[in-house]
Amino acid sequence: MNALIRLTRYKEYLFFVMVTTFLGATVGKGFFGWKLVGVLTANLLAVAFAFMINDIEDAPDDALDLAKAKRNPVSAAELSVTTARLAAFSAALAAGLVYMLLGIWPLVTGLCCLVLAYLYSWRSIRLKSQPFMDLISHGLMLSGLQFLAANFTFDPAPLARWGYPFIFLVAISLYGELFNELRDLEGDRKAGIRHTANFIGQKPAYWLMMGLLLVGVCSGLVTIFVIRLIPNWVLLLLVIFTSISVIPAVIRVRRHSSHLALQESFQKPIEIGAAFALAIQFVYPWAIQFFILLPRL
Repeated sequence: MNALIRLTRYKEYLFFVMVTTFLGATVGKGFFGWKLVGVLTANLLAVAFAFMINDIEDAPDDALDLAKAKRNPVSAAELSVTTARLAAFSAALAAGLVYMLLGIWPLVTGLCCLVLAYLYSWRSIRLKSQPFMDLISHGLMLSGLQFLAANFTFDPAPLARWGYPFIFLVAISLYGELFNELRDLEGDRKAGIRHTANFIGQKPAYWLMMGLLLVGVCSGLVTIFVIRLIPNWVLLLLVIFTSISVIPAVIRVRRHSSHLALQESFQKPIEIGAAFALAIQFVYPWAIQFFILLPRL
């Protein structure tokens, strides 16, 4: 059971999926209830499938790297390939069933996410090893499609309202993909994975990554200050939670010897702060209504 839980690698995406889902629901004027819980659950299961199938397909390559071999329960021989595949496709099936309950368009976007997740890692196609296709597929399956699934679950907004937050999330996801490619560049070269960073070179990939981060930040600013998608009190919570989460990272700043290590120390705290702030945006109004109605029941 411990190996199966580790295979999901939930710690790597839990908070980012919360952000993509809650932003999509915000654009669709969603509210706390079974639909929000359902689309969050479906998105988490879909991303879990993506990470699980990735570790299954990458097990032979991960065995070449001692650190990755220990992290991957399949390459560490803690799980058989058959058991791991059964668990992965069970997660995909569960995600598909929940998407189906949410409506036709959440189902369409959810199925697209699951198919991309499989093609991304499946060794016969392996989109992750095809320059630029790795970025496109990663940005959609781990960000854009989750956002759209949450938006379609409620009241689909016009392009003028969801375009910028969509660009913001996809650009940040692409930044994260290039970050991972640069971090794992040497190991991926040994494994024969020819992704974008390997194809265009380390320095061009670094500047492309920073350009995508700039696009993401600008789109985020438009989302916050022009479209005003997020209420001011939620922004205040976001700043407070992010500041608290970032403090340990600031303490560790002097220990880092590279730009990548420095950036990595801030990524997760920002995700955590944003996830909690956006969650409260939905839970707080529901809680107020619940406690007002409770004495009457």
